Amino acid sequence: MRTVSEHPVISCPICQFACFPRMEKDTYRIVQCSNCDFLFVNPMPTSQVIAAYYASTYRGAHANFYPKDRSRRWRAFWRSLAFIPYLYNRDVVDLGCGGGHMLAALCRFARSGTGVDLSHNSIAFAKRHFPNQTFFAEDILSFSKRKRCFDFVFSSELLEHLRSPDDFMTTLRAITRPNALVYLSAPDAGHRATPSDLATWSDICPPEHLQWFNETNLAMLFDQNGFVPFKRHRTKTPAHSVFFRRVF
Repeated sequence: MRTVSEHPVISCPICQFACFPRMEKDTYRIVQCSNCDFLFVNPMPTSQVIAAYYASTYRGAHANFYPKDRSRRWRAFWRSLAFIPYLYNRDVVDLGCGGGHMLAALCRFARSGTGVDLSHNSIAFAKRHFPNQTFFAEDILSFSKRKRCFDFVFSSELLEHLRSPDDFMTTLRAITRPNALVYLSAPDAGHRATPSDLATWSDICPPEHLQWFNETNLAMLFDQNGFVPFKRHRTKTPAHSVFFRRVF
């Protein structure tokens, strides 16, 4: 990875200010907004490149196997307890559900559960091992057209994988009911534990990760789309752990 310095190349998709090249990694150029510090790959890989990356061998998953299956079930069981007040007897969707472990744990308390993931192999595993939930192997924009609505959205480690913040917000607008809650976890580019030399940060890993937010520009993005911060967990590692509520 090397640092680069050039003329502005594009406008920020969040605040519309000029973005400048910040660094390169594995042939991907990463630019940074001069105003809100939003970081993203530019130019973005095509949707075909992304789909190929998450194809059959991603994480080695298939219908009969998911990496660390037993430990994922255990962690999901305990982690889900903290979400009971927010999803009890409500319709829940997990965007980027992987093998369905967290969704299955959450659905011990929810009214219904739906999972979405781009990986067909992950969804094949989820359908076989968690048959009481509904799963879709597709991108979130395709899912948003199914006209399904939810009271609680769980999204862990998905946002950074997407080609555009607009894709995520368009989906949330389409699938959430008034006053719905959204829980989001993602790498935090502005966290005190994030390396000052971003070139050394393990979360800078295109084409797996394509965009990186700090607390300010993440809140700005959600506010523009009718969501306000509801609750934030402070973390020791450089990660967002935050709830948003839909207000319009």
